[in-house]
Amino acid sequence: MTIQVALTCFFLYAMPSSDLNVVCTYLMLASAVSSLFEFIFTYILYLLDRRKISGISSNSSNNFLKKILRIAFPVAITSYIRSGLSTLKQLLIPFSLERHSSNCDEALSQYGLINGMTMPIIMFPCIIITSCANLLIPEFARYNIKKDFKRMNQVIVFIFKFTAFFSICVIGIFLTFTEEICYLVYNNLEISEFLLILSPLIILIYLDKIIDAMLRGLDKQVGVMFCNIFDLFMTIVLIYTLVPIYGIYGYLAIIAISEILNFTISLIQLYKVTKFKFDYISYVIVPTLLVFATKFLFDSIDNYIEYDTGFVVFKILIFVAIYVVLLASFNIFKFIRNKRIVVFK
Repeated sequence: MTIQVALTCFFLYAMPSSDLNVVCTYLMLASAVSSLFEFIFTYILYLLDRRKISGISSNSSNNFLKKILRIAFPVAITSYIRSGLSTLKQLLIPFSLERHSSNCDEALSQYGLINGMTMPIIMFPCIIITSCANLLIPEFARYNIKKDFKRMNQVIVFIFKFTAFFSICVIGIFLTFTEEICYLVYNNLEISEFLLILSPLIILIYLDKIIDAMLRGLDKQVGVMFCNIFDLFMTIVLIYTLVPIYGIYGYLAIIAISEILNFTISLIQLYKVTKFKFDYISYVIVPTLLVFATKFLFDSIDNYIEYDTGFVVFKILIFVAIYVVLLASFNIFKFIRNKRIVVFK
């Protein structure tokens, strides 16, 4: 990623061009070179680790290779299918939007506003979640080998709780400071409506990232890929049928349907394997009510929009602080109440 960012900055600043095709070529070249370096670096680490391992017989090596292929081969095949369907989806969206508006430029503009501007804002806080998710894969693989389902369920509840609290806070920030964020990031308020509509999906998107990582650690990566393929297939059908009729709002509805479907299937898969128990009322419903109470408080006091970066950041920090205090107060109250119940029993 560091190489990709560095090369992108080098191409855009050292060899600037007003031609969109040249700029896209720069971006693709930076991505390709960074992927090549990633492969070389990973292969070098593999060779170094292989030298540290001694005393492995050829039979053990062959069995190990078979186990790797058992995982890698179906994942590779499903990944190729997913890539093909994803490409078809990306090509079909502008085409379907053009059928609705009969204007190619307008269709591409609307598509760019959502995928190129709104979704990056929504996914930016997910960097924290993605980092945690990548660490969960080996951890859950270890729990799965040891059959330590008790510890596994404890980790699931803790991660779900953290992700729910974090994502609900992000939803509250985006709903409260929609115009300020859009103006500060893009100096453009056109995407504010799209950000308002898509923000409630954040909790599903972030939790789905976590669940997919857990399922991969539990050796259910093929099921994850088939879930994604089914989701893409349904999305393509809906894009072809709904977008020409309802336009950009049909596409927004399809994004919501896709995220709900993907999250639901992944959650069912995880539950079948772990049988975890999660208190959705305390960790989802209550934080949602608290974040809306914080939003109502801000909307009542702060009834004007300020585009100064420092002041907006300060307001967001105050919003987070109020939300955390309310959340902590509720958890302390819940703890005291449960302790009293235990004492009286």
